[in-house]
Amino acid sequence: MITGFSHVQLIVHDVDVSAAWYALALGMEEFSRGTFAGGDFAALRSPTGRFVVGLQSARPDQPAAPASGSIEHLSFAVADRDALLRQRDRLVAAGIEVGEVFEEAASWNLRLPDPDGLAIELTAPKRRHATTRADD
Repeated sequence: MITGFSHVQLIVHDVDVSAAWYALALGMEEFSRGTFAGGDFAALRSPTGRFVVGLQSARPDQPAAPASGSIEHLSFAVADRDALLRQRDRLVAAGIEVGEVFEEAASWNLRLPDPDGLAIELTAPKRRHATTRADD
């Protein structure tokens, strides 16, 4: 039985640059760093969520885009639209490139590119309005 999301492992051009960006942009905390047979790695965890973003350098024999596919974007949840707007203000103040907040059917969203160009999205759910039935 699946109990939740564990982690995502990203291949990046520069582990140091990406680790610093994810810490600044998303508030992630580095808890492990080292080198393995494939190269350098860093593991960052969310201080408020229960997930990890792993970063590793590409191996010299590894193609730039793995044959297994690609990720269009990664989305991280925030509490609500006000929190999303506060995050946008914080990112802009930190000098991080960020787009405008946009609306989708069930959420408000904000996208920003990570150092390798991967679209990172912050998503705030829309509030559900109470509905009443005619026979209530």
